[in-house]
Amino acid sequence: MTMNASTVRASALCARLLRLANTLERPVVWLGRAGSWLILPMIGVILFDAVCRKFLRKLPFVIDNGLHAIMNSPVLQDSEWHLHTIIFCTSMAYAYIYNAHVRLDLFRPRFSVNGRLWIETLGGLILLIPFLVLMIYHSWSFFQIAWDTNEGTSVLIGIGHRWFIKFFLVVGFVLMLTSALSIIIRLIIRLYGPNDLHDATQLKKITAPTHSAFS
Repeated sequence: MTMNASTVRASALCARLLRLANTLERPVVWLGRAGSWLILPMIGVILFDAVCRKFLRKLPFVIDNGLHAIMNSPVLQDSEWHLHTIIFCTSMAYAYIYNAHVRLDLFRPRFSVNGRLWIETLGGLILLIPFLVLMIYHSWSFFQIAWDTNEGTSVLIGIGHRWFIKFFLVVGFVLMLTSALSIIIRLIIRLYGPNDLHDATQLKKITAPTHSAFS
């Protein structure tokens, strides 16, 4: 009877932890999906900039009507890397949650399922989380300096307020930390939780001997 009561309490605790993991993932998933839509305007800006620079900016019509400055504007180049930064910072945590990031699995496939889970857990606790905490600290200082000095672009007509784009570095690393905590919670439940919650941890790709983001 005591053992059954302990099992019930353990299952209830694991279920609460799983709900916590799901809650931690919600902003990561929402921002990742929202940020992915910025790929479309980024492609549009890059194509427009490339076509203007290579073919249109030297046409007499463009020069006579004062369109040369628009087609050669530093705002276009600034927009490209601004959009790229936002996309990367909002999507890297999303990719980590769905195990769609690049892996170099040299030794992991040789281990058992529990061995792979332990590699992920220890790697997250010992390497990933301390690294992310350090990066959040330094990226916040990076952003704060830009905010305090009202840092702008080196080009007079480019996009100013560099603090805005530097703030996304903080956002990106905070999202990564959130996703890392969620994954570690799922790993612990998979290692120590009841069998009926194993599928709910959604760690099939991590426990598989080989990995593909498209499988």
